[in-house]
Amino acid sequence: MKETTQKTGLHGQLLQAREQQREEQVIGSLRSHGKLWGMDVFSWYKPSMYELENTLSSFPAPICWFANENDVLRILQEEKYWMTNVKTICTYDKAGFKLPNEVLDGVDSVLGSASMDDALDLLKAVSKKQGILLFTSSGENWHAAKTKFEGFLAQNQNK
Repeated sequence: MKETTQKTGLHGQLLQAREQQREEQVIGSLRSHGKLWGMDVFSWYKPSMYELENTLSSFPAPICWFANENDVLRILQEEKYWMTNVKTICTYDKAGFKLPNEVLDGVDSVLGSASMDDALDLLKAVSKKQGILLFTSSGENWHAAKTKFEGFLAQNQNK
């Protein structure tokens, strides 16, 4: 009996460690999701600001960046050279936010929504064929945003 309990405990620990490792792979790395309405789709949960800045500047096509307000404001504290490819910025957790004029000069569209559902409804209107959709999320609600975004992709990618 004791041996069975020990195996179950060890088995449970291994499962938990594997689940944690899988979760860590999702967090902090850029993930490709294929195409949506002609755009290449990527997500990045809890991105490093340094790596995000480099990624934004290296994408070869116009970027539609969906992010929480905190990610946008944090990266704006860095150099602005990464902004050359970003053509649309949409926050999904705050309807109104302020951006410096030098940022607004290089961006075609800046949108804000207080809810993820409303922001995702706007996505088709701002999508650009041959563009890139980058979805980032960090902070305490990153997992809920991840779930909603990936559910949205599952519903819309094959249409």
